[in-house]
Amino acid sequence: MKKIIFSIMLLFSIGFIKANPILPPPVISEFYLVNDSTWYLELVFDQSFNYDTILDGYQITTSTGTALLKNGIHITLGSIIVITQDSLQSMLYIYRNGDDIRVEKDGMYIDELAFGNNQYSMINSPLQGQSIVKYSYICYDTYSGQFATNYRIVKENTPSIGSNPFQASVFMGTFSGKVLDMINNPMSGIRIGNQVYYGAPSSICGVDFSCVVTDSTGEFNILINSGRHYVQFFTASATLSDTIINIEPDSVNYFEIILDTLLNHTALNSIHQNFLLSCCPNPSNGKTTISFELPENINYFSILIKIYNSTGEMIRILPVDISGKQNKYSVEWDGKCYDNSIASGTYYCNLELDGKKVATNKLIITK
Repeated sequence: MKKIIFSIMLLFSIGFIKANPILPPPVISEFYLVNDSTWYLELVFDQSFNYDTILDGYQITTSTGTALLKNGIHITLGSIIVITQDSLQSMLYIYRNGDDIRVEKDGMYIDELAFGNNQYSMINSPLQGQSIVKYSYICYDTYSGQFATNYRIVKENTPSIGSNPFQASVFMGTFSGKVLDMINNPMSGIRIGNQVYYGAPSSICGVDFSCVVTDSTGEFNILINSGRHYVQFFTASATLSDTIINIEPDSVNYFEIILDTLLNHTALNSIHQNFLLSCCPNPSNGKTTISFELPENINYFSILIKIYNSTGEMIRILPVDISGKQNKYSVEWDGKCYDNSIASGTYYCNLELDGKKVATNKLIITK
């Protein structure tokens, strides 16, 4: 296992990035690049492609051009098809330093994988011997209220082209480092992760990785998926900064983070407003409506309702649809945790705007 060392000075926040919604199953499972003209593209077509039995009319497009697949390549739904240069009617190059691979049919988009030095890049370029995998896993989708299959793009150190689609084996790396202030003093108690999902179970689809907190020496260490990650540095009361990191698999990725605390503290604006948050009925035998009203001068990008039990454990996240941009909102809680269980007791309903708690209310459940 190798060690990679980075040094980053973070001066300001680059902004809030929302978690991706659950998308339709991809077609590209894995991509392995030997050299510009020797590559392997693993495809899997699910039941939504039951209208096709052969790949006639399908094409692969990259930054160098488009090549049609040869006629007569049969599709077996749910089975692996490995596409190589020999599968195409013309030569097609894919560049290691960055490219955008698109699967199309009759010019219509089917799926895509962009990497490296490319404007649509989803992950850094694979190193020699690495593949890129669209890794599937089961998580809880807060929008649909049920468990679903989601996908993350990771690097794989042991390519498995032709077997185990949408899976990887050596794809995790260590995210570690030290957080310092501008005069190189270690900063303890700094939370690292995504502030919106702080304290949320790792089974939620929006959670990239569980937040980690720096120790008394400013150090932190956590094992996470390889690939790109949006990371915030924050405390219980303020977001200090954020950045995007890249993690290589089977390696220790060490970051020395220097926070410009003076700039951040002077730039932070606390919300000192009255927010009307109510739960009705309260007490409730399970189902309750959570309503709230926002001041007219508040700007926000996301609203979440988080439910906690009496021990402080987050048991549910309820996203709020803000597409209409209004002042009054309401969401319904069915009284259930992520595992569909609920018990009588006292619960706390928190209202969060862009990851900051602005109101709370006590809710009593009687069964």
